[in-house]
Order: sequence, then structure tokens, then C-alpha cells
Amino acid sequence: MKNDSFVRKAIDRRGLATFTAATLACVLVAAAALFHLWIRTRVTERGYQLSRLSSTYRELIREHESLQLKAAELKSPQRIEELAREKLGMGPPAVDRVVVLSSNAPACGLRPAWGEAPRLPGAVRASLVASVR
Repeated sequence: MKNDSFVRKAIDRRGLATFTAATLACVLVAAAALFHLWIRTRVTERGYQLSRLSSTYRELIREHESLQLKAAELKSPQRIEELAREKLGMGPPAVDRVVVLSSNAPACGLRPAWGEAPRLPGAVRASLVASVR
């Protein structure tokens, strides 16, 4: 009888070990399957996110190009001149208001005395007079 209980305990232990190993194997397979599903879900989410970001990027590029074109139009010299003439009432300066500095003059910002005509080289003076006529 004593021998019989020892065999029975060994069989019970072997059955318990087999059950534990089978249960552990099933848990590992289930964990691997869940991990695989989680990874696939993350990849799919990232794909959708990448698609949205790509679409947003294309829209922003189009908007940037449009704004660059608008800025170029706003900076055009013709437009600025037109605004200056029409809205601000500006025009070309009178001949007596133009001061031309020679290249060898000091760059200190000195102007001729009040009422004194600017001293211009002959060629520059002649070209200014010819352009006024």
C-alpha cells in the first residue's frame, strides 16, 4: 500500500507538471498572438497618421506657394508706385529737391547750406537738366 501511494503521487505530480507545461505553453502562444495583434494595430494607426500628415503637408505646401506668390505681387515695384501715386499723392521729386552726392564726397550726411545750389559735376548737371526738359 505504501508503494501504491508513492506511485499515485508520482503520477499526480507528472500529470500536474504536464498540465502546468501545457497551460504555460498556451499562455505564451496567447501572449505572442496578442503582442502580434498589438503591433499590427500600431502599424495600421501609424499608416493612417502618416497619410493624414502627408495630406496636411501637401496643403501647407500649396498654401506656402500661394502666400509666396501673394508676397511677390505685394512687393512689386509697379504696385508700390501705383499706391504711392494714387493713395498717398506722391510723385517724382522736383529738380530743386534732388541732391546728388559725388563718389569722392565724404559720407557724413552733409548737405549744401540753405539756399545754396548743390555743386554737381558738369556731366551730372547736364544730364539732370536734359531729363527735366
